Amino acid sequence: MKREIPIFVVVVILLQSCINLRSVDINSVSLNSFKLVNTSRADLVFEYTAENSTASSLVIASADGFIKKKGVNFAQMTLLQPDTIPAGSVKNGTLNVRFDLMDPISLLSMGLNIASWRAEDFNIDARIMLKSGERRKKVIRVKEIPLENLINKL
Repeated sequence: MKREIPIFVVVVILLQSCINLRSVDINSVSLNSFKLVNTSRADLVFEYTAENSTASSLVIASADGFIKKKGVNFAQMTLLQPDTIPAGSVKNGTLNVRFDLMDPISLLSMGLNIASWRAEDFNIDARIMLKSGERRKKVIRVKEIPLENLINKL
């Protein structure tokens, strides 16, 4: 009897620590604001709607990566502040992301008319860390995902 109790406790803790990402739905993502900080840095704010049907809150702890154009690093992205999706709820949240151009001259060669850029020309490599609880975390890596298909991947 004494042996069964610690095993039961360990099994319960292990089952509780699993993050079931299939139970989290990202319904929409849209660009809310664009602020040009200087010639090689921009801060973007994305609005999202997510439904977390798991039993624990989910924290988007960090995200960083590169946006590539034709296989060459174009810009580096970094999440500025973490955001939390509470357990068993639907949240309309925001993500603040900073983009730093790797080579500002490439911006001039592409043309300053951003509206003429095609999203299918850009790919993204990123590492996103999600936390559930204090010690439980899940790292999602995306490689060579077209920028226009990133929402479908998430």
